[in-house]
Amino acid sequence: MNELFEQLIDFDLMDFKCFDLLKEKLNTDEEFRNIVIEGINQGKIKKFPRELFDKVCDQNMNAPFKPIQIFIDGANLGACTTMSKIVSYSLPTCDICGGTLNILEGTKNSPDGRHTWISYQGHIIDTSLMLDISESYMKQFGYNEENRINPNLSPIYGASKDFANDKSCRKK
Repeated sequence: MNELFEQLIDFDLMDFKCFDLLKEKLNTDEEFRNIVIEGINQGKIKKFPRELFDKVCDQNMNAPFKPIQIFIDGANLGACTTMSKIVSYSLPTCDICGGTLNILEGTKNSPDGRHTWISYQGHIIDTSLMLDISESYMKQFGYNEENRINPNLSPIYGASKDFANDKSCRKK
């Protein structure tokens, strides 16, 4: 199992609680584990992009903590809509999608499987599973998309994104 974790989680992030759901599902759900292994072998599943992770951690945030604390504490779990929006600020353009993810059904944070994720350049960026999944693999993985929005069309989103990425506003 450790070999599988190493393929999906950078070594220096291994103890961050943001990966707890992924680890739990890999440890306890054989069907999920097999889908992930097959996806890795086909090049359809990759670890959460490190460059994106680092950009998110470098954002400005109106909070008394640094953004990396979200990932350390696992505050991304159960907050997929908010996290998708926060992560989207670090992408040039993307869509935010909502629907269900069958493998989440019955979990503590999504008893009915409701879920939100990012669609970016043919990939799903999932902030709960902390994975990058090819959209061509979304049916095998169990994503059922019900809605999709381009947040960049909103001026309020644009202003929030500008603030999140404005280096002159960095807290010391």
